[in-house]
Amino acid sequence: MNKFLLTAATLLFVLTTFSAGTYAAVEKRYVADSLWLQLRSGPSSEFRILKALKSGEHLIFIEEDAAKGYTRVKTSKGLEGWVLTRFLVNEPVAKEKLILANREMEKLKAELETTKTQKAELEAQVEGLKGDRSGLSRSQDKLEKELNRIKTISSNALALDEKSKKLTKRNQELEIQVEALTAENAQLRDDRQQTYLIYGGGLVIIGIFAGLVLPSLRGGKRNGGGWA
Repeated sequence: MNKFLLTAATLLFVLTTFSAGTYAAVEKRYVADSLWLQLRSGPSSEFRILKALKSGEHLIFIEEDAAKGYTRVKTSKGLEGWVLTRFLVNEPVAKEKLILANREMEKLKAELETTKTQKAELEAQVEGLKGDRSGLSRSQDKLEKELNRIKTISSNALALDEKSKKLTKRNQELEIQVEALTAENAQLRDDRQQTYLIYGGGLVIIGIFAGLVLPSLRGGKRNGGGWA
């Protein structure tokens, strides 16, 4: 209860301040509490009644006839007339204040609900942004891993290329050596064949020589024996 009264008092203070600032150029009067006030066409009871004004109704002040005790006012619908000054007050009556306070409270509640909705939407957006950021981080990590893998492959490819170049160079060197050894081997075969031919020719010559000379030597020995 105390909390409600404090809230109502605060709202009334805000409302009063707001009303004073907004309607500074227009004076208002309110029908006093717990009565009906007659709006007449002139400043006396002899003039005809235009309307019965209920308690708490707000009126726009136009002028006051202090001598006759009447005040000229205008209703919210634009109807002008005269009412007894003593039944007017400068501030809203308790009932009107409560109505205005309730209206202001409902307005504040609506604004609060709107604020809560906006807050929830902003929180949802923040969570969405966090999710996007997390997804971007995962994508970045994936890209970094892929980049490292490509770098590793590139490094291995460079190493393999360098190794291939070395092997190619070594193969060329070995081919040159093989060609040299092949030529040398062929030369050795030629030299060997020539040696064999020389040896064979020598043996033939020796054989011919032996066939010619040895018989002569044997015949000489026989003749010598005869001569003795």
